[in-house]
Amino acid sequence: MCGSRSAHIEVTQQEDGTWWLVFEGPTSGNGNGDRIDEHRAAAIAEAFREPLTHAKVRGAGFYDDAGYCGRCEAPYCPGHWNISASGFGTCPEGHGKSLDPHWSPDW
Repeated sequence: MCGSRSAHIEVTQQEDGTWWLVFEGPTSGNGNGDRIDEHRAAAIAEAFREPLTHAKVRGAGFYDDAGYCGRCEAPYCPGHWNISASGFGTCPEGHGKSLDPHWSPDW
């Protein structure tokens, strides 16, 4: 919509052969990163190959789909998500989803 990124995702292979993921989504991320296995690294790389689709992005396994709205089939930056204090967000078209890994509709 505005050209800003919806999320920051880095997948790197370390010198010792291990894989590392750094993620920052619309509301939160994993700080300095987490170790992941080769299968997850490959799934993330495949999920973000053009053309992007919601089905592919879901395959990466990010709780917030990296800021991607499945109903719009578009990524939105944090500034374009209307995010409540609970971490629930609505896209510019009004579609809602949780953008926070700790949010639960049961709370």
